Amino acid sequence: MPYSCADFTSNLVNHLFANGLITVDVVDSDDLEQQATASMEAISNLALGTANQVAPAAASVADQMQPIQPLSVQFMGELLERHEILTGIGSEYGMETLADCMYLLAAIQKQTSISVEQPTESKIVDVLQTLPSTALWMTYVHQVLGVTE
Repeated sequence: MPYSCADFTSNLVNHLFANGLITVDVVDSDDLEQQATASMEAISNLALGTANQVAPAAASVADQMQPIQPLSVQFMGELLERHEILTGIGSEYGMETLADCMYLLAAIQKQTSISVEQPTESKIVDVLQTLPSTALWMTYVHQVLGVTE
């Protein structure tokens, strides 16, 4: 699976956010210039030693993952608030969509993304559009346009 420019940008912005170096309004923004400017400023602050929040260099993997955990908890909270039970997602949108929700949860925890080939049986994008933080969750989804005949 190729790694795209969009994947790189998404992963970089999400990583900076998860480590407290940029704010959620930057992540939620559709303005790529704003995201780039904020990201470069955060990286410059790290290089100069003036960043507000930096994890210790010798931090364990568990320590490094801690800032990400609230984001994954937020995703599950929004998902369950909207759908009450996970099997309801499978019933309403199909089992492939439910599986993609779980893959997305793992991607949020690992600060990666999932690829969704369009058109697809999965309605993960439809599910995400029902959540309050749609723009944030969509940064973890890479949509690949398929060939239709």
